Formats: sequence, structure tokens, C-alpha cells
Amino acid sequence: MTVADSVDITGILEAAICSEEEAYEFYTQVAERAANPVVRQTFAELAGDELGHKVFLQGCLKDECMLKEFPVGPDYKVAEATPLPDLSIDMTPADALALAMKKEEQAAREYEALAAIAPNADARKVFENLSRMEIGHKTRIENLFVDIGYPEVF
Repeated sequence: MTVADSVDITGILEAAICSEEEAYEFYTQVAERAANPVVRQTFAELAGDELGHKVFLQGCLKDECMLKEFPVGPDYKVAEATPLPDLSIDMTPADALALAMKKEEQAAREYEALAAIAPNADARKVFENLSRMEIGHKTRIENLFVDIGYPEVF
């Protein structure tokens, strides 16, 4: 048995939970340090979302059926067309959202890469579903970004 063959769904979910915790910490730190009140509020909300994702994944540890099939939602690819802004305490709301959607894009792409090398169909399915979950998060942030970054769009 290779190391790849020993990957199990529990291990995948535990790693995903750690990723959600890291995202929570990142968003919380940005919220605490940002000078702009809109950026602070936005990142505090994003941190709360990450805690919700963690709780969901913890539920999946108890019932893997929760991960059976995530719907494939729209992917507007706004993040892919937006440059990654530098992190700073003086970020504009648009730059803060751009950073957040780029982080969600990165997470989705990492899960896609893991799905491509998954040792078995079950692991591949979990990674694909986790990628879909992150794309859903990215799409939500992209919608906010378009509203803030392009206020002339109604």
C-alpha cells in the first residue's frame, strides 16, 4: 500500500477543517487591523462564514452523506480576471473583497488539484465537492465585489 492509498475521507475532512480554521484566523486578523470600517465589517463576516464552513465539515465527519453531491453553481470567474491586491490595513473595500475572492479561488484550485491525484473515487469525489463548496464561496464574494468595485453596475 502506498501513502496515497492510505488517504481516507476522515483525513481529507480534517485537513479541510484546518484550512477553514486558517481562513478564519486570516479574516479575523484582517478585520482587527483594517482601518476602513467597511473592510473590518466585511472581513468579520467572512470570518464568521469560515466558522460555519468548519461546523459543516465537522458534521460531515459524523455523516459523510452530507458530502454526497454539492450543486455546481455559477462560476463568474471574476477572481481569475482580478489582480491579487497587496494586504494592507488601509485596503479599500473593493481590494479587501478582491483578496478574499482570490483566497477562495486558490482553495478551490487546490481541491481540484487534489481531486486530480486522488488515490480512489471516494477521495476524488470529496475533493471535487470541497472545490464546489469553495467556488460557491468565491461566487458569493464575487457578487459583493462587483457591487462594491463597480458601483455603476446595478
